[in-house]
Amino acid sequence: MEFISIDYSSSDGSDTESESVDEVEAQVENAEKSNIEEAGCTDLPAIPDSVISKYHITPNLQKYELQDMHIGRFWRSFTYFEWRPTPAIRRQLQQIICEYKETFMKQEYTNLSQLPDFDPLFISHLGAPKPLHISLTRSLLFETEEQRQTFIHEIHNGLQNHRISPFTLEICPYPKLYISEQANTLYLGLPVSGRCNRTHLSPFQTIIGEALQKSRIPDYQELIVNLHSLHISIAVASKASQVTLKRYQQLNETMGALMLLNNKSAYQLELFVNSINCDENRHSIKIPFT
Repeated sequence: MEFISIDYSSSDGSDTESESVDEVEAQVENAEKSNIEEAGCTDLPAIPDSVISKYHITPNLQKYELQDMHIGRFWRSFTYFEWRPTPAIRRQLQQIICEYKETFMKQEYTNLSQLPDFDPLFISHLGAPKPLHISLTRSLLFETEEQRQTFIHEIHNGLQNHRISPFTLEICPYPKLYISEQANTLYLGLPVSGRCNRTHLSPFQTIIGEALQKSRIPDYQELIVNLHSLHISIAVASKASQVTLKRYQQLNETMGALMLLNNKSAYQLELFVNSINCDENRHSIKIPFT
C-alpha cells in the first residue's frame, strides 16, 4: 500500500500536488530499503515437495505454435531417478563442465566452432536450482489414460514384489557427449558406474518391462534404456555444428582418455536412490521404495 499511495495521487490532492519530486523519490527509496531489510531478516518457508512435483516441467509453448490438427492425443509418461544436487555438488558439476571445455580447446584439431557453449541443466536462467535425473525409459505415449494408470500402478506393484530397498549409485566423474540427432542437440552427461548395473539396476528393467507389457504397449523393449547407457545429463548445447555431431563418438574416446590421464574431474559423486519417478503429463509422481 505504501507504493500505491506514492504512485497515485488523491482526487482531493492539494497536499499531494504540492509535494516535490525529491520528497517522492526519497519516500520510495526509504520504502525499498525497508522492504529489503525485512526480506533479509525473514526466512521464507520452503516450497512443499507436492508443489515442486506438480509443476516441475517447464511449459512447452512451442508445441502450440507447431500444433498439427492431425496428430492424435496421447497420454504421456516417463520413468527416471531424480537427483537434487546440493550447492556443493552443483559447484563440482560446474567445474566438470569448465574442465571439459578447457581440455577440449587444448587439442590441436579442435576450434571454437566445433563445441558450442554448454548451458548447465542443474540451474535455471534465473539462477534457481533444478533437479537432474537418470532416464530409465524413453518418452512413453499411451493411447488412453487408463493405460497410463495401469503402467504406474504396475510400477507400484513391481517395487513391492521385488522388495526394492534404497541404494547408492556411483557416478563416473568423466563426462561424455550424448547426441540427440532429431533435436540437433548435444548433452554432456556423467555415466552411471558399470559396477552398479547388475546389483541395483537390473530389477528395474524387469519391473518396467512387465508394467509396459501389462499396459499393452507394443515393442516395449525398445522403450527401456539400456543399462550401459544410463547417465545424468548435466549440460546441453543446442544447435551444435554438424562437425561435432558426426564426430561425437571420437570425441568421447579422446576426451575421456585425456581427462583420465590428466586426473581431471577426480570427484567422488554418489546418488542415493530411495524412490522412482513417473511423470503424468507435467506432474511428477514419486513412488518410494519399501
